[in-house]
Amino acid sequence: MKYIFIISSLLSLLVLAACGPRERVGGEIPPTAPLATSIPVATSTPLAPALSFIPATYKDETNGFELDYPSNWGVDPNSQTGSRGSQAQLFSPGTTAETLADGGSRLSITVYQWDPKNDLAAFVAQRRTAWDASGFSILQESKGDLVDGRKEMDFVVQAPDKVQAFFLFTTNGQDYLQVAGEGNLTLLQEIAHTVRPLNFEP
Repeated sequence: MKYIFIISSLLSLLVLAACGPRERVGGEIPPTAPLATSIPVATSTPLAPALSFIPATYKDETNGFELDYPSNWGVDPNSQTGSRGSQAQLFSPGTTAETLADGGSRLSITVYQWDPKNDLAAFVAQRRTAWDASGFSILQESKGDLVDGRKEMDFVVQAPDKVQAFFLFTTNGQDYLQVAGEGNLTLLQEIAHTVRPLNFEP
C-alpha cells in the first residue's frame, strides 16, 4: 500500500507541474505536449511451476499424450496389456518392475478401454469398488484440472500390508488414463500432473 501511495503522489505532482504557469517565449506561450490519457500497464503470462527435477519427456505416439519424468530414470516402453489396455513403466535408478530400491520410485502409465466411454466419475467409482474389495483404504483424494483443461482425480491409497501408492485418473479421448506408482509420492504426483496431449502448447 505504501508504494501505491508514493506512485500516486508522484503522478499528482507531475500533473500539477504540467498545469502550472508557463514562461513566455518571444511574447508567446509555447504549446505544451498533450498529456497521456492512460498509463500503460505491464502484463505477463503466468508461468507453469518449475519442476523439481531435470526432465526428459515420455511420448506415447499411439495414444497421443506425453509427460515429463526425471532424466536419469529408466523407461520400459508402452506395450499391450490384454485386449483393452496398454502400459509403460518408469523407474528411478536401481529400481525395477520387481524391486523397489531404497528411496526409489516406480510409475506405471496405463491406458484403459472401458465402458462407459468418457465418464471419469464412473471409472473412478469402479476403481473405488476394486480397492474396497481388496482391502485398500483411501488416505487422500483430490480433484483438479490438467494443463490442457481435462478433469483429473488424485488418490493416495494404502494396501493391507501398509504400502502406500499414488493414483491419478483422467480421460484420454474416449479411453481412460491411469498414472500410478509407489515410492516418493510427492515426486510421482508432480510427474503425473505434467500429462498433456502430444506437442501441447498452452
